Amino acid sequence: MHSCTQSKPSGKVPDMPAFGFVADDLTGAADVLAQSHRYGLEAVLVIGDTPLPTDADVVGIAGPARSLAGEAFDALVARDLAGIAQLNLEVLLYKVCSTFDSSPTVGSIGRGIQLLHQQFPLHGPIPVVPAQPGFGRFTAFSNHYASYAGKTYRLDRHPIMSRHPSTPMAEADLRHVLAEQLASSPEPEAIHLPAYDDGTFKDAWADRRRDPDAQAFVVDAVNEQHMDTVAEALTREGHGHGPSLVVGSGGIMAALARSVSDQNPRTPGPQQPSGPVLAISASASSTTAEQINDAVSHGWEDAPVPAELLQGHDAGALASLDRRVADALQKGRNVVVHTTRGPGDPRYGAASPADAGYVGALIGGIAARMAAAGLTRDIAVCGGDTSSHALIAMGVRQLRVSDQFVTAGPILEADDGSTVGGCRLLLKGGQVGPADILRRFAGELPS
Repeated sequence: MHSCTQSKPSGKVPDMPAFGFVADDLTGAADVLAQSHRYGLEAVLVIGDTPLPTDADVVGIAGPARSLAGEAFDALVARDLAGIAQLNLEVLLYKVCSTFDSSPTVGSIGRGIQLLHQQFPLHGPIPVVPAQPGFGRFTAFSNHYASYAGKTYRLDRHPIMSRHPSTPMAEADLRHVLAEQLASSPEPEAIHLPAYDDGTFKDAWADRRRDPDAQAFVVDAVNEQHMDTVAEALTREGHGHGPSLVVGSGGIMAALARSVSDQNPRTPGPQQPSGPVLAISASASSTTAEQINDAVSHGWEDAPVPAELLQGHDAGALASLDRRVADALQKGRNVVVHTTRGPGDPRYGAASPADAGYVGALIGGIAARMAAAGLTRDIAVCGGDTSSHALIAMGVRQLRVSDQFVTAGPILEADDGSTVGGCRLLLKGGQVGPADILRRFAGELPS
């Protein structure tokens, strides 16, 4: 039997969700679920063109928009916004990565803002608030910062984000980033840190929201009190033209949840896998590479995806990899399947057509076959850009939180109709988690 049970918040089941979100990747959406669950709200995420439930406080839709461009990006985001607009929401979050990695062509946050305006034409300028202080993400005087290995870096000097494989960030001022993606002039305005302390925040917010020529404005935040102030502004509006809109990270959902919850924050529980764990990774992040290295050095089966399989479908290579993974799981060994162990891996960047959709479906298919064969009930998916494609390959249509775990990485359960229904799932973005996260998930270490 599967060892995890679905946790339920106390209190009355809501008639309709108060908060909603559309996420541009799946691991980011999992963070929103985690923040909601942490403060006692019931949250549910649907994937793809799936009917939206109404028996939750928070409802979201996620897809692989962060890895898409052009017409594919527009079609997906427009569809998801139209779907979420059917709910009578108080606040709608367009969830983006807390490191804001995007470009004018791939996963464009600016284009997402334009599509928000198309769906909600009466809303006016949209606040952009990617800070998540509890996760080491800060915005100060419009410049964005992210922590890594105990240090905090400006985005354009960040050792990982400045070298992101598909959307390297060469600019830290979010006004400049948005101006390029929105193709707008002048660049967006901002609300800077002094407004929180000198009593001008409410007036500045009202001024930015009334600007008839603006599409968006940047909001600074470096602590949870700042985020709570933003949440208050969002829930205070009630302008009668649909939900209050915000572009941001899981930090906003945490603040919104705090604004309506009277529960103490939930804390992580001990992890108890029901058998061998399977981790699948398509992340090129050095953070994920450290996590893979930690697991392998402590006895996990190392199952690299061969280069020829990354260069295109190879039935023989895939069958061989499946046999290797299945054999290890049958012997009770934890396994990590990966397409790269960091940017120094010779497979990295040398494969074509190794796009996010192909790679995500590849590793997701492996996990689906192992779960369907009953070889594992505990699966970790690593990598933001590919996670949505991997879950789609597993047939997942709905996710709910079953337990808190690490920041931005909750334990999830999928719908029973998927090949991983009843499994214990961890969705982990490339930059998320401590070096020993996989061993913690496997119950080898305390959470």
